[in-house]
Amino acid sequence: MKRAARALVGVAFAIFALAGVTRTAAADDAPSFDGTWEGIIHFDKEAFLVESSTPAAGLPFRLDIHGAVVRVFIREDHGFVEAKPGAFHIAPVSANAVIFATDAAPDDSWVESWTFTVTRKGDSLFVEYSRLVNNTGAPEGEKGSHFATRGEGEFKIVQP
Repeated sequence: MKRAARALVGVAFAIFALAGVTRTAAADDAPSFDGTWEGIIHFDKEAFLVESSTPAAGLPFRLDIHGAVVRVFIREDHGFVEAKPGAFHIAPVSANAVIFATDAAPDDSWVESWTFTVTRKGDSLFVEYSRLVNNTGAPEGEKGSHFATRGEGEFKIVQP
């Protein structure tokens, strides 16, 4: 009886160990998003609200990803400027991830959410961008009180 119990415990241990190795190997096979990625988001013309914030030529973005820490930058005339410092999070699953942030004005006059849904495409990231804004302080129905922008782009790694 003791020999059978020991054998059963040994088999159970082997199964749990193999399951752990399999899970770890699968996680190790998932591509990394770590690094600094740059690309241009080309906006859906149907989503345009203001030409200055959604130019026809697109808008250069930088995603700086290091584990759970994500920083997003937008290129302006004098270089890249961080957007929503400390607000972005990442939820990766295999070759895809969702990078997101939601924030509001201190006086609650607006709230907005940004998402970058990304997938690895060889040595680049295919990126879908969306932004949703509710100007809660504006009268209902006023032009610009609620709007969305969306676009896509392919980003290349500039620094691993």
